Amino acid sequence: DAPSVEAAEASLRDIAARHGWTFVFTSDPGDITAANLRRFKAVFWNNVSGDVLTLGQRAALRTFVEKGGGFAAVHGSGGDPLYVWDWYADTLIGARFIGDVDEHQKARIRIEDGASPITAGLSPDWAMLEEWYSFAKSPRGPGTTILLTLDESSYKPVSALRDLRMGDHPIAWTRCVGRGRSFYSAIGHRPETYRDPDNVRLMEQAIAWTIGALPSDCDTKQKAGPDK
Repeated sequence: DAPSVEAAEASLRDIAARHGWTFVFTSDPGDITAANLRRFKAVFWNNVSGDVLTLGQRAALRTFVEKGGGFAAVHGSGGDPLYVWDWYADTLIGARFIGDVDEHQKARIRIEDGASPITAGLSPDWAMLEEWYSFAKSPRGPGTTILLTLDESSYKPVSALRDLRMGDHPIAWTRCVGRGRSFYSAIGHRPETYRDPDNVRLMEQAIAWTIGALPSDCDTKQKAGPDK
C-alpha cells in the first residue's frame, strides 16, 4: 500500500503547514519509546499494520495514550485479519477487521454525529469510491463516539464468497482511552482519498481533536474498552 501511505503523508504535510504543526515522520518502530513520545502531543498511525512493535514499544505507546496523549489512525491500521495485541485492537482501535468486498465500490457516508467538531463542515451528501472495511462487531458503546457510518444500501457488502453486512456499520469514531483520545477512520485505501476534500477535513479536524485543540467530552465519559 505504498502509494496510499505516500499520499497520506503528502496530505499530512499540507495539514501541518496550514496549522504550523510540527510532524515527524518515521518508518522505524524503534522511535516509539517513552522518551521520544514525551516530545509529542499525538501519534498518527498511517496505514500501519502487522506485528510491528516490541513489547517495550507497545508499553511505551500504551502509557503515552493512557496518560493523556492522542492517537489517530487510518484504514490499514485497523485492517489486520489477525491481531497479536489485544489492547490495540479492542481498546485503542475498538473493532476487529473481518474483511472487505473484493472490488472498490462507491458508497454513501452518513454523518452520525453532526455536533462533533471532527465532523464540522463535512458534506451531508458525501459519497466516495473506496475499499470498504467490515468489522466483527460495531465499536458502539461506552467511551466511543460514532462519527460516520456507511449506508449499506448504497453498495454491495455481499459477494459470492461472503456476507460482510454489519447493519450498524461505523467507519469513523473516537474512543476515550485512559486520559487520552483515540480516533480511527476506515477510509484510506485509495491514494485519491487523501485528496478528497471531505476526507482531508476529517483527518485535519481529527488530528486537532487528538492534540487537544478541539473540545472533547472524554473527561466526562466512561472510558472505552477492556483493560487488557
